[in-house]
Amino acid sequence: MFQKSLALFFCFMAMAVSAVFAEMAIETSVSKSRVAVGEELLLDISISDANGSISKPVVSSIEGFSYYSQGHSQEITIINGQQSTRSVFTYVLIANAPGKKTIGPFEISVGGKNYKIAAVQVDVAPGGSGSQAPPNASPYSQGPVVAPPPRALPQDGVTNQDIFVKAWLDKDEVYVNEPAILTYTIYTRLSSVYKGFEKEPVTTGFWVEDFPPEKTIRRTEQILNGSRYVVADVRKMALFPTQVGAFTVDPGTIATTVEVRDRDDFDSFFSYNIFGQRSPASSSFVTQVFSKMLPTQSVSLVAKALPEAGKPSNFSGAVGNYRIESSVDKTEAEEGTPITYRVRISGNGNINTVDTPSLPKMDYFKVYDSSSSVHISKDHLVVEGEKVTETVLVAKKAGAYTIPPLEFSYFDTASRSYKTLHTVAQRLTITSGTEPENQPASSAGIEPVEKGDVGVLGKDIRFIKKINAKKAWIGQPLYRNRLYWTLDLLLLIGFFVFLFLSGRRTGDANDLRGMRLRRSHRVARQRLRKSEHLLKKEDHDGFYAEISKALYDYFADKLNIPAQRVDLETIQTGLDGGSSSPELLADIKALFDELALGRFASVEKSGEQMKRVYGMADRVITTFEKAKLK
Repeated sequence: MFQKSLALFFCFMAMAVSAVFAEMAIETSVSKSRVAVGEELLLDISISDANGSISKPVVSSIEGFSYYSQGHSQEITIINGQQSTRSVFTYVLIANAPGKKTIGPFEISVGGKNYKIAAVQVDVAPGGSGSQAPPNASPYSQGPVVAPPPRALPQDGVTNQDIFVKAWLDKDEVYVNEPAILTYTIYTRLSSVYKGFEKEPVTTGFWVEDFPPEKTIRRTEQILNGSRYVVADVRKMALFPTQVGAFTVDPGTIATTVEVRDRDDFDSFFSYNIFGQRSPASSSFVTQVFSKMLPTQSVSLVAKALPEAGKPSNFSGAVGNYRIESSVDKTEAEEGTPITYRVRISGNGNINTVDTPSLPKMDYFKVYDSSSSVHISKDHLVVEGEKVTETVLVAKKAGAYTIPPLEFSYFDTASRSYKTLHTVAQRLTITSGTEPENQPASSAGIEPVEKGDVGVLGKDIRFIKKINAKKAWIGQPLYRNRLYWTLDLLLLIGFFVFLFLSGRRTGDANDLRGMRLRRSHRVARQRLRKSEHLLKKEDHDGFYAEISKALYDYFADKLNIPAQRVDLETIQTGLDGGSSSPELLADIKALFDELALGRFASVEKSGEQMKRVYGMADRVITTFEKAKLK
């Protein structure tokens, strides 16, 4: 006990002596020297080795900026017996006018004396980004939830009053196939980072369209119950109900990390031993990072049936606001030449479920099966896009024809009424095809006829034919004809081959799961090789698209589910447990996060990052092949 008291006495003496000879310094710094209007920066006022109490800096106004205080932090450092102290006052500044701006000077009182704080210069651009994000920066670190710097923890730790999440719908009632926007908003008084979803939302009964993360994030500030919160929308999705009824949506659980600092009292400062290690019972003086799971309350939605009044007979369920147009690739063609007829439907709504109107029966055309392509855009936080359907027509005969207008009906969500649109009629001119060069010219006024037009008109006269002795064997009984038995044998062999192939095809059709399992690894490896080729060509977008399709299709084949249902929870449900499952699931989650950043983040993707993602994908597929499935 005496030795500990003596050590504390010498520490106090060293601190007192060093404080006498230390020279005070006041510095001003900003986190960025160039910003855009609406962008924020941090202003730090640092006082080192102060002799006496420090008052809060006097900040009356800052021209061209709105601002608020993020708090005051203190640090004490002892190196080789020399003590130094540092106090930092931090302010958040948000630029609201362009031009060259001077921040400061300010005044501060230290030990009863007033000191001037140096000014700093900042360039404010009219708009856009004032600084570029680092190449490998995560979009979540650029703005999802970054609140004031580490501050003192409440005695009961991180509470729901410090950080919480709210899931909410923009509508309580919609029609079937009308979107309701589900938004996740985080409120925080702590420095925190949004890490994605620990538990994905349950959206049974809905067609779901997720909006890109970089388009979703919106950050503001609010005062709630007298406390300032940083508020950020971290995820948005459009829910299209597929049937009538009252739905309760479980929005899931959000994962975050928060930075906090314990009380910086004297005991905590001396809780380190001489090796720089901390006693387990001691509280930390430095910033600590905690994982925080944020559960959400369920939300309710009522899906109503579309009104019967005024419903057109050709209505097929389209809801939204649409346009329709038709076109042909050529208006003149020879008979037998294919003509492509296109129908394009575009607008706002669930374009995936829109049915293209069918062509009416046209006797003078052969109509071949249609093919469709769908393109969806969510850049404006609205589900919009287009569906293009192509049908091939081949004219049987020369002439002038008209493809009649098509009717398309939809329910307009703005006017709450049905609307019917029409395409423009397409006129076609079909000319006769070129005649063969060796066709004999018609003579004596007799017109040639098409093949198949000649038939037996009567059987009044029967001519007597002489039998050729050399072909007399043709009239022999069938059982004495070797050709007859040869043909019978070939037919019998063909019948057994047909039975064998038919049985194999039926077995394959019945064992669809087995077929998907057998092909899953081979197809995934083929796509990985293709993504490796794109990696060498430095085709970033193509690489991430190809490797994402490889993984989602692989897990879909393995679990015998559609690729749209592949997520971490479904994969976990499909695994049979075991010691390797937690590590494998962690690798899959990390890989999905990397793919989401690579596909949707607006930051630059480096070659090294792509190589790392390729290696993760290769490792996950190899490991999953050894895992046991239910």
